Amino acid sequence: MKRYALILFLLVIVVFGYAQNNNYPNIPVVDILRYQVQKSRKGVRTAPFKRYGLRRIRASKFLADNDSRHIWGWHLQADETFDADREELYKLFKRADLSSMGIIDVQDGGVEVVFWDKQYYRRFSQELKKIGFVCSDSRRATNILEFRKPESSILVDFTIWPNIYIMYVYSAK
Repeated sequence: MKRYALILFLLVIVVFGYAQNNNYPNIPVVDILRYQVQKSRKGVRTAPFKRYGLRRIRASKFLADNDSRHIWGWHLQADETFDADREELYKLFKRADLSSMGIIDVQDGGVEVVFWDKQYYRRFSQELKKIGFVCSDSRRATNILEFRKPESSILVDFTIWPNIYIMYVYSAK
């Protein structure tokens, strides 16, 4: 009887472990790359982020009305101590847990994906490698990893800080 109870207990742990893992939004990096290509071609561009459960964050308290950046978030709050004049926009985000993710979409520029869990970095970098991107160190700084694909006009940089990761997707000019 104890053996069956132990097996049932371990099975419940496995099931709940998978349920915890599904708390992360599963945004394929290919969708972010496609969106960036659409933006660079000035075609119809519909942000794919709502489809994956991210919600649009209104930051009118911190940004001017004519600001071209759109902010999307997953389990995020605004940091009330944020100073828009002196700090980068990604510091506006205050995470609720490790699954938190923020996206800063500049209409005529790139897309910044801000996250705190290394699991996102691993998944994004593996997806990039699967489609032919190659990782190299940056000449600009030691905490930046560059992902490049020879025949692609889309560039991806990962900035890695001790407590935050930033994936910057932009078009080569």
